[in-house]
Amino acid sequence: MLPADVSETRSALDELDHALLDLVARRRALVGALFVKKRALDLPLVDPIREVELLADRRAYAERHGIPADLAEVIFRAILEDSHTRT
Repeated sequence: MLPADVSETRSALDELDHALLDLVARRRALVGALFVKKRALDLPLVDPIREVELLADRRAYAERHGIPADLAEVIFRAILEDSHTRT
């Protein structure tokens, strides 16, 4: 049996993980809507220049918040790759 404070902390982590996944789902929905707009305008779905800028911004934002920039980049590269598979 785990001490109550460990169980409470694990529960709090579970809630945060679920919230993160909810945000990813919201982001995926926005990407889907963006792709609909881009298709209607006959624009390329993937914008490599935007992605370079996005990764640089997310790395800097992470560092300002005490999160390793490399971790942020791994996360956002995975998110971008997911977007690419939806094209």
